[in-house]
Amino acid sequence: MTPQPRPHNRPAGHAIIDAMARSNYEPPADAAALFAQIKAAHDTLRQLREPLREMAVREMRENGATIGDLARLTGYDDEKYRRMGREAGIERLRPPTRGRLTSD
Repeated sequence: MTPQPRPHNRPAGHAIIDAMARSNYEPPADAAALFAQIKAAHDTLRQLREPLREMAVREMRENGATIGDLARLTGYDDEKYRRMGREAGIERLRPPTRGRLTSD
């Protein structure tokens, strides 16, 4: 007997939706340790979000750091710092190379 094809986004008929939402899963020690490290890293990043924004804006405004400099030093994407600078009203060093050009 071959299984009947079913739509990709639908659970099998025997699946219980409530059971999929919660479980009694207890990870083994190595998985629990890794998951705890990941959660701690996310918590740390959340705590550093505002100090990073303040420092990045200060460095762009007072010391001439570019979005590329900040991205290279932190590992974040250029766009993160581009948005921070835009929100802080920091003047662009050059006009954008993509997108619609507007006359001022």
